Amino acid sequence: MSSAPGGEEEVRRLLATYQQYQAQADGIMHQLSLTQMTAEGLERALLAVEALDTAQVGQEILVPIGSGSFIHGSLASKEKVVLNVGAGVSIEKTAAEAKDILKVRKAEVLEGSKKLNEVLAKIDQEMQKIQAIMQQFEEGAQQHQHQHGTGSEGVV
Repeated sequence: MSSAPGGEEEVRRLLATYQQYQAQADGIMHQLSLTQMTAEGLERALLAVEALDTAQVGQEILVPIGSGSFIHGSLASKEKVVLNVGAGVSIEKTAAEAKDILKVRKAEVLEGSKKLNEVLAKIDQEMQKIQAIMQQFEEGAQQHQHQHGTGSEGVV
């Protein structure tokens, strides 16, 4: 590629580094997608708990059962909310406590998303640096070819 000593080795090293950054960026984008879904789920849960303020015990409601499906039900209590705390464990909290917990969780998820975006931006900057260096190698190789010719110039 380049006639500079170690030029081809440097290009290989840069390509390998670029591929590592690309794999990291892909993983982070996947994590960002998951955090976005988590934040949306927390927002829906928060809105549902807040809706309890205006709900009436005995009121008919739609209860989500997953995959965008619902069953009809009646609100038995608007004072208690059952929250998943992880590892298949759920706890009962008051509606006010549930709101607070959901708000904190959402803030934590959004903060994590912000940090992932910052890391992704740094990776993107590094990838752009590598692209610029690779462009310089390519331009140098082209100049080298033009200076030394292909051996067919001047032949009639």
